[in-house]
Amino acid sequence: MADTGSPDYAERARMHDRLAGSTEDPAARQMHQAMAAEFRRRAREAAGDDLPPAPVQRPIMELAPPL
Repeated sequence: MADTGSPDYAERARMHDRLAGSTEDPAARQMHQAMAAEFRRRAREAAGDDLPPAPVQRPIMELAPPL
């Protein structure tokens, strides 16, 4: 059953991914990443299938463990 009044969750997830990638503020980036994850979850739930995981939107140095 299609809910024609529901927002496009996948598009909102992409928007938050773009915003997370464009901000220098760590707190704002984290919030946008969380919002994107939530909208991807809602999109999967609404569609009944899996979307590919979102790309990581953090600088590579943050991903490396400390030496």
